[in-house]
Amino acid sequence: MHTPAPLVSPETAFASFDLASFGEILVPDHPLRFGFQVDIVPSQNACQQIILALISRKSEIRDGVKRTHGFAVRVDLETGEIWDLLNDSGLVGWIDRPMDSFTDEEPLLLNWEVEHYGAALIPKLQIANEVFLYPALRFTDGMIMDTVTGSEAGMGALTTFLHPAVWKESL
Repeated sequence: MHTPAPLVSPETAFASFDLASFGEILVPDHPLRFGFQVDIVPSQNACQQIILALISRKSEIRDGVKRTHGFAVRVDLETGEIWDLLNDSGLVGWIDRPMDSFTDEEPLLLNWEVEHYGAALIPKLQIANEVFLYPALRFTDGMIMDTVTGSEAGMGALTTFLHPAVWKESL
């Protein structure tokens, strides 16, 4: 059995992927629900791993190391494993359904939904029909979240992902 290992830093993890953004979300200072989603048909592309993220434009430097804040996972399309990229949480979960069961008519859904209450951004990750919890993030005034997808270098991130949608609604 394959024994996976989490990636050491998000900057290193992001560096090995072609990245694409499908937009940004300005997070206001009132309660809000927002999200970002894409579809993929694993059998129709050559990628073994992809990234799905909502990351803050502001980063901080702590102890000489640049820290990116947000929500980001790496999905292994061979094993179905879902790995955290930003919080050192390791394995978030896995997709139980076989990857070849996803088709054009029923693609693999990758979705971040975030609720902003008070000073907290509370995320929920949905992949296929499964929901995973993820560590919350502290809201800061003027916060802008970028939508980020990534496919392995040379695989064309813009052509890998289908039906991108960025949305927000007041609570």
